Amino acid sequence: MVRKYFFYFCLVLLAATTLTACSDNDNDEDTEYANWQERNDAYFYNIRSTALNAIRQAKNTYGNAWQEHCNWRTYLCYSLDSTITNDAMDSIYVEILEQGEGSGCPLSTDSVRIFYRAHLIPSQNHSEGYIFSHSGQSSKYEEIFNIKTSVPSAMRPTGAIKGFGTALQQMHIGDLWRIYIPHPLGYKAAAQTGIPPYSLLIYETQLVSYYRRGAAIDSWR
Repeated sequence: MVRKYFFYFCLVLLAATTLTACSDNDNDEDTEYANWQERNDAYFYNIRSTALNAIRQAKNTYGNAWQEHCNWRTYLCYSLDSTITNDAMDSIYVEILEQGEGSGCPLSTDSVRIFYRAHLIPSQNHSEGYIFSHSGQSSKYEEIFNIKTSVPSAMRPTGAIKGFGTALQQMHIGDLWRIYIPHPLGYKAAAQTGIPPYSLLIYETQLVSYYRRGAAIDSWR
C-alpha cells in the first residue's frame, strides 16, 4: 500500500514539474516577443532615420559623388502590390559592409549564388537577434562568409521574399550588405518557423555569382 501511494505521489510531482516547466517556457516566449510589432517597427524606423540622414548629409556635402562617401542605400520594392502601401515601409534599407568589384547586377529571372545569414532584431535571449536561416553548415558569421570553407546557396530573386529579391537585383559580385526588410516586404502578419508575425528581417548577404536565365549553374568547387 505504501508503495502504491508513493507511486501516485511521484506521478503528481512529475506532472506538477512538467506544468511548471511549460509555464516557464511560455513566460519566456511571452517576454521574448512581447509588443513584438511595436518593437520591430521602432527598430525599423530608427534604421530608416539613420540611413536617410547619412544619405542626406553625403548628398549635401559631396553632391553627385555622394555614393563614394556613404555606406547606406535605400531601394523601393521592385514589385509593389495592393497589400503594400506607398509609405515608409515600401522600401528596404541597406548598409554596405564591403564593396564588390562586379559591374553588373542580377535580373529577376537570373539565378544567384550567395552567402547569407538571416536573423531577427535583438531580443532577451538573442543579443544579436535569433538566426532563422543561413547558408552553409555553420551559423557563425566568420565561417559563413569565408569563401574557402563555406558553401553558398543557389536561388532566384523571384523565389525570395519581396524585400530580399529587391536587394539581390541591386548587388554586384563581391558586395557584402546588411539588409533591413520591414514586415510588409517580408512575411507580413504570417508566422514562419522561428519568425513571429510582423518581424523586421535582417539579412547579411554577399553575392558570389549570378547566371542569366537558361544558363547552367556551375557546381561549387
